[in-house]
Amino acid sequence: MKSNKDRSLSWTRTIYLLVALVLVSLALILLSQGRQLQPIESAVGAVFTPIQQAAHDATAGVGSWIDSVRRARELEDENKKLRAALDSVTAENASLQQLKRENDQLRAMLKFQNDRPEIKAVQASNIGGDPSGLKEMLTIDRGSADGISKGMAVVSSGGILVGQISDVKVDRSTVLLITDVESHIAVATQRTQSPGILDGQWQKGGRLLMSRIPRDYDVKEGDVLLTTGIGGSFPKGLIAGQISSVGKTDVQTDKQAEAYPLVDLNSLNDVLVITNGSEK
Repeated sequence: MKSNKDRSLSWTRTIYLLVALVLVSLALILLSQGRQLQPIESAVGAVFTPIQQAAHDATAGVGSWIDSVRRARELEDENKKLRAALDSVTAENASLQQLKRENDQLRAMLKFQNDRPEIKAVQASNIGGDPSGLKEMLTIDRGSADGISKGMAVVSSGGILVGQISDVKVDRSTVLLITDVESHIAVATQRTQSPGILDGQWQKGGRLLMSRIPRDYDVKEGDVLLTTGIGGSFPKGLIAGQISSVGKTDVQTDKQAEAYPLVDLNSLNDVLVITNGSEK
């Protein structure tokens, strides 16, 4: 155990140490105010300034990265909003375009029926093509329940011939398009009334061919072809196509001409089925 004398010396040393620390602190303060510690401060600054700068740069870099992340998120949110707005405008525009097409088709149908009041027709919608892809045909949503029968002419909304009914069910029918090789329609040129047969050529790599044209008849490029009404199922005077070029055949008594439809058969939405046959 420590004696009383040892304890007294320990306390005395502690007191001396505290006093010395206080005196040193006061001296440093006075010297600092008197610029006596400038060299020391400079040395300390030289050591710690790079460290402080590095710490500042690191902090600034982290702050900049955080700002970049925040800005990227803001841009992403803004981009999503703009895409949503664009999708909405696109959908609205598509809807307006569809309404315009339907309106144009209805106007064309009305005009055709006003121009040809003797023709009776049933409006139908295209609900599909040939699933095999081997025939030029389409299916419409009208059938025998609507007065449709085989052989009836089918025209576009503007009254241009697109085909004829080839098969009928109660609620739907099949339309054989004029470009199919099984389609054969009696026609004549509008300009000179030159007769011929309009044959489909799609499976042969073509579109339409007007055959059996008498050799001495005047037929030329640009002539419009109209149905003659021969056969009893088609009205007379329906536009069926237009001649693109005239050629010759090996048969000396006739010639032929390549032709094309005057309506896009691949974009038909609504059609008219003519139900009262040829004119009398």
